[in-house]
Amino acid sequence: MKLFVKDNQNISETEVEIRCQNRDEEVENLVNAINLAGNTLMGEKENGDKTPVYVSEILYIEAVDRNVFAYTPDEIYRIKRTLFDLEEVLSKEYFTRISKSSIVNLKSVRKISPDDSRRLKLLLKNGEWIMVSRNYVSDFKKSIGMKGEK
Repeated sequence: MKLFVKDNQNISETEVEIRCQNRDEEVENLVNAINLAGNTLMGEKENGDKTPVYVSEILYIEAVDRNVFAYTPDEIYRIKRTLFDLEEVLSKEYFTRISKSSIVNLKSVRKISPDDSRRLKLLLKNGEWIMVSRNYVSDFKKSIGMKGEK
């Protein structure tokens, strides 16, 4: 595969063209990665400022006391959507449910370790550990390509 990047001051937005002999898995992965890079959610900081949050930067999303928060390596944002809605939308973008109140970005997971009571611990890119509850271990394993037993 060859990659070319050309600056052009005469265009109003970034354009991406993929030229290929066959639209195979590699090309589909590129298309998905490019689409994911531009996806955002509207987040609200603690001080009330609203800002777009790139989905690719989100480590995990958690529901706490009827509020939903997205955690990035540097910030925490309140998202005014339900966890169920976000799970449905983001499942195509490497997110999967790990507990009743959390979904995780699989691309942010650096390490998976077993824990007590048939749970799993996930080490994220930022060094934080989060838990996969035992009710979601099988689904988590399926989402990462392991067979997992119920």
